[in-house]
Amino acid sequence: TDMSDKSIRGSNREGTVNDPDDISAMAGYLLMANMFDTKGIVVSSTHRKEHRTSANQADWSNRFFGEAYRADVAKLNKTIGGYPKDISFMQSCIKESGERYNARKTYRSLNDYTTVKALFELAHSQPAGETINVLCWGSLTEPAILVNHCEASGREDVLKKLRFIAHWTNSSLHQGTPEYPERVANCREDAAACAYLKRMALAGKIVYHECGAIGQHGIVSGGPKGREYFDQFKTSRLGRIFAEGKFAHNGVDHSDSATYWMLVGMWGVTLSDIADNGTNRIEIERRNEAAFRNSSEAIHDELLRRSRAAAAEHEPPHD
Repeated sequence: TDMSDKSIRGSNREGTVNDPDDISAMAGYLLMANMFDTKGIVVSSTHRKEHRTSANQADWSNRFFGEAYRADVAKLNKTIGGYPKDISFMQSCIKESGERYNARKTYRSLNDYTTVKALFELAHSQPAGETINVLCWGSLTEPAILVNHCEASGREDVLKKLRFIAHWTNSSLHQGTPEYPERVANCREDAAACAYLKRMALAGKIVYHECGAIGQHGIVSGGPKGREYFDQFKTSRLGRIFAEGKFAHNGVDHSDSATYWMLVGMWGVTLSDIADNGTNRIEIERRNEAAFRNSSEAIHDELLRRSRAAAAEHEPPHD
């Protein structure tokens, strides 16, 4: 995720260095964390010049999200169950350098790319047949470096254990056009990385599910509106972060969450509804956008149910 502390000022329309929509999406993910086996979360995978000197964003994330999660998890486990005791974050290796993918370079060594190396080693350690889902919420620099490294070092076995699920790196309907679907923010952020991964997916070298804009124009646009609804989230720590991360256009913007709602597969769109070769045909995106829009109220109500569970007071057991 390109997420970072929104108190770091920047030039986007929110006045922050990175769009804070991922803050709301991350809070939603943590409310859903019993559905996943989370291996790692990399934050501040971004090219903003302000991050050359900003504070360590893993430290910020582990305070901001970690303390909220640890405050809520006991009640979540009493009411729902299956949540890990803790979830930790690491800072992206490109956060300070702002490095973009170099299509002319062969990335034989990952020694300068700690977070890429961590994912490589994790995948290498998994038994054959296991799959690690790599959710891409922003720039594709680090995934591209990883795939390049595996290709250069003959580690196709590692690539077979990875499934990339990307939010809005292609859309013919929103930002992009049918002629230039790649002209969207998350692809333009590192165009060379985006183009490389799309080529590799189309060649069958990697599995890459492109969600397009179905999070923004399905889940977010189709969701409840008004502060009265979203204020109900503010009784739990994670719920408050969800509601306040990015409240815009009378609702919460958590569009990157499409990557995990699709992965859960019970809320309108499933993995099988999206091609695994990086393509995103206009009729497929339109259909999936409508499916998420139709499920959006149920998605938000499920998040609210979990937020309330995180805040619930439990009576002590009776003798």
